[in-house]
Amino acid sequence: MRPLRLPACALLLSALLGAHVAHAQVDVEVIGDTAHATILLEDALGTHYDAEVTIVFDTPTNLSPRSLNLSAELFDPAHPPGALPAGVAIDPAFPMLVTIEPPGTPELFTSGFEPFEDGTGVLSFHNTYDIEVHTHRLAYTPNSPYRLLKAPIGGTFADVTEDVLKGSARARGRGGAFSQFIVAKDANTGLVAVLVVILPKSTALTLRLTAAILGNLLRGELTALLTNVIAAIGTAVLDPVLGCTNALGPLDDFIADVEAHAGIDIANLWRGQRDMVNDAGELSSLARTLRFSLLRCAGGA
Repeated sequence: MRPLRLPACALLLSALLGAHVAHAQVDVEVIGDTAHATILLEDALGTHYDAEVTIVFDTPTNLSPRSLNLSAELFDPAHPPGALPAGVAIDPAFPMLVTIEPPGTPELFTSGFEPFEDGTGVLSFHNTYDIEVHTHRLAYTPNSPYRLLKAPIGGTFADVTEDVLKGSARARGRGGAFSQFIVAKDANTGLVAVLVVILPKSTALTLRLTAAILGNLLRGELTALLTNVIAAIGTAVLDPVLGCTNALGPLDDFIADVEAHAGIDIANLWRGQRDMVNDAGELSSLARTLRFSLLRCAGGA
């Protein structure tokens, strides 16, 4: 399939140094179910900040650079664009905000497309997308403290990390809806991580399960599994490694149950009109980032 490219463009951004401006170059290409963005930002002092953002979708429709609508800007690391979780801070080496805000109105796609592009459709996808933010500005170390965070535009950031890989720093996560993304540094470990990272993640998953539209039988199954997860996390206050290890089994069953029922008994479609709720994608995303934190805790990190 021929890649779809959004030409590089220079944008003026009110960013890193107060009233000063920075220049941004963002190139996006789409091949099949994958969108890849190459980002190069320059602040008023001439410092360059690079990133590659890769997003892999589950059965997307109308995926193109324009329907994805990805942009990037710099911000003052001392003043993040939203509230951060406890113990999390911005590394001054990478104060980059990535915004993905697909348009929800077909009329926005009426001109400017090359012949091989579909300019009439609004983006949709099933279940979750996998997203990776990779930058050479941050160095990878074992048990890396870097995390991928996302927030609604102007809202509070939450840790959505599913993995951190080497090759500089590659922070990975997933989502069932779009947001703004940053990479930040999490200083929480051990018992502190249980209290300020794992417990809030389990609470967020519980609240999302409560809000999901489910049949009584499936809700009962998922609630029972999540109750076992939370009970094990409760024991992690006394023994973090053992408690987190014991929570992994029922959480894996919870994830498998959600993903097995997605599109059958659980709504699993997101589309740009924002008129549908992707319960399966959101539950899976929250459960998998909780799993990441439990694995780190179980390994003594």
